[in-house]
Amino acid sequence: MKKLRLSLVAVLFGSAIMFLGCTKDESTDYALVNFDAAYVVNGESNTISIINITTNKVENTIDLTKLQSSSGDGQMEMGMTNMWPHHIYISPDKSKLVIAAPGMDFSEGHDMMQNSATAGSTTDAHSQHHSGSAATTVMTGRILVLDAVTGDLIKEIVLEEMVHNAIFSPDGKELWTAIMMPEGEVKVFDATTYALLNTIAVGQMPAEVTFSDDGKKAFVANGMSNTVTIVDAVSKKVLETTEVGANPVGAWPGMDGMMNVDNEDGQSISMIDGMTNMMTSSLDLGFMPGMVASNTMMNQMWVSDPNGSKIHMWETNNAGVHMIGKSYDDYTHKGEVTVGSGAHAIAFNKDGTVGYVTNQAEGTVSVVDIPNLKETMKITVGKKPNGIVLRYK
Repeated sequence: MKKLRLSLVAVLFGSAIMFLGCTKDESTDYALVNFDAAYVVNGESNTISIINITTNKVENTIDLTKLQSSSGDGQMEMGMTNMWPHHIYISPDKSKLVIAAPGMDFSEGHDMMQNSATAGSTTDAHSQHHSGSAATTVMTGRILVLDAVTGDLIKEIVLEEMVHNAIFSPDGKELWTAIMMPEGEVKVFDATTYALLNTIAVGQMPAEVTFSDDGKKAFVANGMSNTVTIVDAVSKKVLETTEVGANPVGAWPGMDGMMNVDNEDGQSISMIDGMTNMMTSSLDLGFMPGMVASNTMMNQMWVSDPNGSKIHMWETNNAGVHMIGKSYDDYTHKGEVTVGSGAHAIAFNKDGTVGYVTNQAEGTVSVVDIPNLKETMKITVGKKPNGIVLRYK
């Protein structure tokens, strides 16, 4: 009997060791992000590649379809694998990431959504990818909130329609997103409880929601209306609806309180004065812009050219002072850098000397030497990378 008891104890003890060992292995499949990192959203792969920007190597990959809720809610039920996660933002305290999952491929532009809506068929708009492949279910919008260090899923918000992006308010207390429909709306959620706080009517087919550098205003690019809706970030009241170029996708913070709007169909950039809410200037590009990014450390504006596999740089000598009537006449085109096919999002390191560009058509991120206008290497990530955000530990 004594031998039997000892054997039973040994078996139970051994089982406990095995159980603990499995638990440990599973929890360490994803290493903690304790390094300066670039988070890259891979639309077709439904993953996030995490690049160590000191070594420029991919250290971790998060599979968004297999995330487990850290709150004990179980595995996320996506209902489909074609999430097409799109764009990524980080909270002001750098603790959380937010990703939109529209369920549609925007890697070649946003025209398909508008054309379907114009034809009066919102169902068609939700049943096809931009690339032409058909989906079997109507697509709903999803917002995923992740722990930036552990990669855990904190919250999944499911919406009735597609969303282009989600972004934290500058104070970190709210999450803003736009519903991509002809009757456009912006939804504002509490960033702690995730309760819906406000619904704001905007223009048709809104895409990216962004904020001014001072955090006082939100800017919503309305693709079908060819306008940008400007909203008071505190009162949630619409301050102005400003006409811009054809098919605007995002209004991106520029220098000296200006906002730069990329107009896909117009192949142009519109400048909006963040103080007066009026468009002050337009810059014809001659190519469809992917995104506009400001390198404030270098007084530069960069625009990606996805079809030309390039990023273009303009420089201004009047940075640092807000001037009424400021225009793109103050900017000089200084050069371009050949990167990867389908160049899209651009991010810069802290001192503005290194740029990172997502190349959607080839599944890479280009590392760019900014002072010398030269691509130094490519980092292989997932399929169709779009959004990128940098986090310093």
